[in-house]
Amino acid sequence: MKILVDDNNILAIENPNIPKNKEYSYNVSGYDFSDFDKWIIVYHKKQFKIINLKDLWDKMWIILVWEHDDEYDNMELDVESMENALKIYDWFDENTGEKYYFLYKFGENKMNELQEKLAKLWSEIKLEKTEKWICLPIVDGELVYNPISFLFGLVLVYWNFQIKDLDLKAIKVQIPLFWKYVEKQDIIDENLSVLSENGLYVNKNLQRTNDGIIYELTSSDYELLQHFARFYEPIEKWLKISKYDDVLNVKKELIEFIKTNPEIPSEGKDEVLEFLENGMIKIMNK
Repeated sequence: MKILVDDNNILAIENPNIPKNKEYSYNVSGYDFSDFDKWIIVYHKKQFKIINLKDLWDKMWIILVWEHDDEYDNMELDVESMENALKIYDWFDENTGEKYYFLYKFGENKMNELQEKLAKLWSEIKLEKTEKWICLPIVDGELVYNPISFLFGLVLVYWNFQIKDLDLKAIKVQIPLFWKYVEKQDIIDENLSVLSENGLYVNKNLQRTNDGIIYELTSSDYELLQHFARFYEPIEKWLKISKYDDVLNVKKELIEFIKTNPEIPSEGKDEVLEFLENGMIKIMNK
């Protein structure tokens, strides 16, 4: 037997005695993966356990492991991508012959608050109140997306950051996609896919209503929270992200578990421990 980080970046133990008859698929905190049955390491009731993949259930947390990528450490806010989060809905004004992007269910007070935030984030967009909508003019050119900055813009515009005692806990977005705007789901999905490919995870939930889809996004991924806290500093500085501290503590416990648990095979152990010491982990809730 051998301990390793498998193709899904999950801590697993190769056991040739486990039948490979069925492939199991899961979505864990926005991370999709599938594999045949194997032994994996999970975090359950504040302790690590070795279980069969097929026995993974809702109150267990899987461990994802991968190499640290310095590219994301000091990423700056891409203002244009953030602004494109304001461009989900477009509207043609038959009275003026002008085409606008509009902000759905925005009042004047909310418009003024957002305008002030955008100015602090180096955006030159000017919002205007029309008879029907809070609008911004359409400028020719294809919309471009940096996924992290685009998601930051969605949170900024369409819901909120969840904060307690200056501790950024999570993000939440709810976007109504109705009529022709249902197609915007594809754009959001594409950006979430790029984030997932780079180890940044967002939960997606589609609520179908008579008027269309409520597209809900939530995440407590500490890396995303770190990026958003840095982006948001010109508006407000948050003092901590406790999710990051929680992960560091669990990582220390995991290293000790692998070093001392007699069920962990010796083959591959040194490589996994080195990987853990130098890499990153995510704790993902089933």
